[in-house]
Amino acid sequence: MEGFIDAMEEFNIRLITTEEEFESVVINAMVKEGWRPGLKDAECYLACDPTGTFVGELNGTPIGFVFLAKYGENYGHIGCYLVRKEYRGKGYGLKIFNAALANVKPSRSIGLSALQDKEQMYQRSGFHSHFNGGRFVFHLPTAVVCFSESLEQSTVTVKCIDQVDQKALFVYDSSVFGFERRPLLSKWLRVYGRHAYVATKEGAIVGYVVARPTFVKEDGYKIGPLFADSESIAEMLLKALFEELLQQEKPLQWSG
Repeated sequence: MEGFIDAMEEFNIRLITTEEEFESVVINAMVKEGWRPGLKDAECYLACDPTGTFVGELNGTPIGFVFLAKYGENYGHIGCYLVRKEYRGKGYGLKIFNAALANVKPSRSIGLSALQDKEQMYQRSGFHSHFNGGRFVFHLPTAVVCFSESLEQSTVTVKCIDQVDQKALFVYDSSVFGFERRPLLSKWLRVYGRHAYVATKEGAIVGYVVARPTFVKEDGYKIGPLFADSESIAEMLLKALFEELLQQEKPLQWSG
């Protein structure tokens, strides 16, 4: 149950609108929490929705934030929601969360990814669980040799993302993600340091994968999105990606 906010304290909620502040407040907090944000996530998220990042300040000090990106007219996605540990359970987070929700049209669907121990908290706000996901850390030399040799016989072609039509890729992403998110992908697919591959079959896109460098260099890369029409296509995309990243000898984390 949420606690109470001291009436003598000054608590304000406002937008974060610059990459510098997003990095200072949001990215650094995510690093401390062990969430391994991407190197250019501030640039990507603000390009997606410059009015989606809400920060709560207690007596002028940022203590929590919510990023809720609006994808078109029909969908919003909560990309991160975090309150400093010493201020949790006191009602501050819920106020920031509700301020972010109030910025979204009631007709929009809203989704998020949550830790299992936070599932009931979101259910109290009207959310429902649809599937379970996971995060994996790959040791590249081991992962590469685990791929099936039969992948080489596939009729699917894997190409660098720069070799395919961007509009066609946007259409494919919308078909598998469920909503159009061009403003985000326009940055995400071209961001500094990214590695991305697309799978095609008979000229049609059947999958794609993107890896981006993490904010903390030693953490390596994060993978996402990874979409494919079949498991074998997903393996082909990952194999191509891993072989390229293997040359850089960095650890790799996949994040769905």
